[in-house]
Amino acid sequence: MQILLSSPGTRRFLFQDKSSDFPEAHLWYSTQEVVRALWLFLDAGNDLRGSLTYRYDLVDLTRQVLSKLANQVYRDAMIAFRRKDARALNLHGQKFLQIIKDIDVLLASDDNFLLGTWLESAKKLAADPSDMKLYEWNARTQVTMWYDTTTTNQSQLHDYANKFWSGLLEDYYLPRASTYFGHLTKSLEENKNFKLTEWRKRMDSLLKQMASGYEDLSCEGQGRCSCYRKSVGFYSLGALLILGSTEKP
Repeated sequence: MQILLSSPGTRRFLFQDKSSDFPEAHLWYSTQEVVRALWLFLDAGNDLRGSLTYRYDLVDLTRQVLSKLANQVYRDAMIAFRRKDARALNLHGQKFLQIIKDIDVLLASDDNFLLGTWLESAKKLAADPSDMKLYEWNARTQVTMWYDTTTTNQSQLHDYANKFWSGLLEDYYLPRASTYFGHLTKSLEENKNFKLTEWRKRMDSLLKQMASGYEDLSCEGQGRCSCYRKSVGFYSLGALLILGSTEKP
């Protein structure tokens, strides 16, 4: 059951699942409303498929529905960890990683959801190669863990500017999540507490790899290819079916 809570001192509201005593992430809107919105968007596809704004919103909305699915899978993984069920943890962990891969492919279909676009906009401001490297480093660091992260302590601003961009999910969030689930599994196998410091050291290494990368990334979405246009519809319908919404609103 989802209940509506007010955010103190603001006019914002959030939904919180109270169907169990397991801690839940705050949701600014209900899963049911997002699913309903995606159904309505798909229904409008025949008339609006040529509109760039429609395609943008369809990708963004499908991304949100897949994120809702990821929330459920992550919750199942945490329940499995608490129950010390290594097999279930591995199953849900693999599902979670696959969702990250699927979202990355989906986002690659539109120019507006690419890490490469962000990096190129920063590099274009540079006056020389030295500045270009510095600006790209700043651009990469800003959307990940920020500059003051240390080997064992995260920046208080970590993930403050997180983005759903193709390239960022595959190259940063995917290995980050994979490492996290790997450490969870290891703690169950060894019957020991989760080694937070070791995981953060590994995270620091991943961050440095991400921040120091200077490879050229695409600034052009692959939505012009028929295979990618079909993938948007595939992920849209797939997400709805997996979330249990087999009937249109």
